[in-house]
Amino acid sequence: MQLNEVFSKLKQLPVVPALLAELMESFGDDNARIDVLAKKIAMDQSLSAKVIKMANSVAYRRGKEVTSIEQAVIRLGFNTMRSIVIASGISSAFPATPGFDKNKFWSDTFRVATIAKALAKHTTVEPETAFTCAMMHNIGEILLQSSLPEEMALVTMSMNQGASRIEAEREVLGFDYSQVGVELARRWNFSATFINAIEQQLDPLSFEEVSAEAILIRLSVFVNFAWNAGVPAAAIIGRFPKALAEHLNINPESLASQLDELQHQGNELAMSLGH
Repeated sequence: MQLNEVFSKLKQLPVVPALLAELMESFGDDNARIDVLAKKIAMDQSLSAKVIKMANSVAYRRGKEVTSIEQAVIRLGFNTMRSIVIASGISSAFPATPGFDKNKFWSDTFRVATIAKALAKHTTVEPETAFTCAMMHNIGEILLQSSLPEEMALVTMSMNQGASRIEAEREVLGFDYSQVGVELARRWNFSATFINAIEQQLDPLSFEEVSAEAILIRLSVFVNFAWNAGVPAAAIIGRFPKALAEHLNINPESLASQLDELQHQGNELAMSLGH
């Protein structure tokens, strides 16, 4: 199967809301204005409700309850607000697929994104950029589920027999979710930062120009997978991928005390956006 077949089987490419596309372009734009963003969010009732709910979540709660977009903007700040709006837009772009647990998918994704944001604070990567890259790291997976349900059922069967997701997808399809995600990001006209992060996420250090965001995704996926498997925090830190951590000068010990709280925050953010 060719990668283009995935996109040819789609009746319509998932639509990125205009506001999301605009926000994706604003990374690195020092002139981006928070008041303009607030007005645009306020025009979308569903999005406004989600942003206000998230601003009141434990992850961001400080003081009185937020009841308006204006208050949410003040509490969250431009970068965090942008991340939340993008996360909402990405997660809403994909329809429900029979047999695919969308809630689990997005809960996992939010946990990975929350871990990536925390790790980024120990590096030179902007934390909200890391969060957004991690939010998109597996968009190829959900696109495959919606466009090739029968083939993905075979992938699941292969995984049940012991294959990893990457092995199973490459065996059944001839490619994997990261390659599909890269193509989707390109068709959505995302910037190189996000495309490179998605493209390099499976083996970042094999690339000539290494994406720091891709390393953060890889480390975050590792932590989340280990946590889901019931591995204790001390063991997770002990097995932390050293080469990746050293590339960004991350000390895994600095994460040990945060693990449980990060998992909780990721679950809560997913619930805030209705997943």
